Amino acid sequence: MEDNILSKTISCLRFPLIVGIVLIHFDISNGFYMHGVTYGGGGNPEWYHTIISLFSEVLPSIGVPLFFFFSGFLFFYHTSWGIKAYKKKLKRRVRTLLLPYIIWNIIAIVWVGFRLLPCLSRFFPTAGKTSIDLSLSAIAYTFWDSSHGMFVRPIVDFTGIINYNISPIDRPLWYVRDLMIVIICSPMLYYLIKKISFLFPVILGLAWYFIVPYHLGYSHQLLTAFFFFSWGAYYSIQQLDFTILFRKLSFLPLLYTMAIAADTITKEQFYNSYIHEIGILLGIISAIIITISLLDKGLIKVNQFLSGSSFFIFALHTLIMHDVADILFEPIRNGSPYLLIMFYFFIPALTILICLGLYKILKNYFPICASLLTGGR
Repeated sequence: MEDNILSKTISCLRFPLIVGIVLIHFDISNGFYMHGVTYGGGGNPEWYHTIISLFSEVLPSIGVPLFFFFSGFLFFYHTSWGIKAYKKKLKRRVRTLLLPYIIWNIIAIVWVGFRLLPCLSRFFPTAGKTSIDLSLSAIAYTFWDSSHGMFVRPIVDFTGIINYNISPIDRPLWYVRDLMIVIICSPMLYYLIKKISFLFPVILGLAWYFIVPYHLGYSHQLLTAFFFFSWGAYYSIQQLDFTILFRKLSFLPLLYTMAIAADTITKEQFYNSYIHEIGILLGIISAIIITISLLDKGLIKVNQFLSGSSFFIFALHTLIMHDVADILFEPIRNGSPYLLIMFYFFIPALTILICLGLYKILKNYFPICASLLTGGR
């Protein structure tokens, strides 16, 4: 395998994928929800909704699946599999996944609790709708499914829609939780991939394609994790270099462009989910192909700081982004669609810059803390 190009491809993609995930979490196509009121939810032109749909629902949708793909590939990479190797990898994942998962969710608990202080009610007026449950079961649920956790309230997103996704209190970390579940099951995945080869991820892929669009509770989240992890794992277990294989599919970015257009213009159609899922598959391969091409031509290179900051941004951004938006939205809440579009791009950019600044400070002055928060990445 071309270790150098593999490593560079994965490293180069980490930061742009995280930027996409931040944009997913700032989808204000149907308005911005603040203090119990939705602003800018109606009367906006079609181009406004199309732009936000493209950048919050279509392009970044490859982010989490591609991270699962890379995780599966790296988990079995250059590994002679056995009980000893499995135990060693589990021990390592305690530091790189479990410990940061616990720490970040504790930070989120403290932050939410801080917002509930009576003296801060004027700054966080919706906090009064939250009740507190300090039972052991509620505390445990906070780390698994926060809708049944310590702070009993519906999770309201930026559009004012109640969201009951099964996620911990630091919501993006559902990815880490599900990744840990898949890793625990990795001996079974290894056996099945060795036994029936590519047929196993294909079976999971078909199940993902036909079941995920129906959003059948937690099953669609977990199936996403198992499919994309297994797809990436297949290449490592069979000792195949996906960068070499994907180079031969240079026509796929053109098909992906067509899928992007089809996905964007059919959002209101019942069959859109199937187009969207095809776009994710094409997008994963296309993102890798394009990155390899840009690396080969010397047009991009690995930025270790941005790559290393990715997990920190991933874990922190939802804890601060809505508050950043609340502060800056007041002057433009009755503004034009052009102002709202500027707001839509500015808030994620500012949130990322804040995260990068904090990460830089931690790396320079509190390196042990930075290592704990990022799992040593």
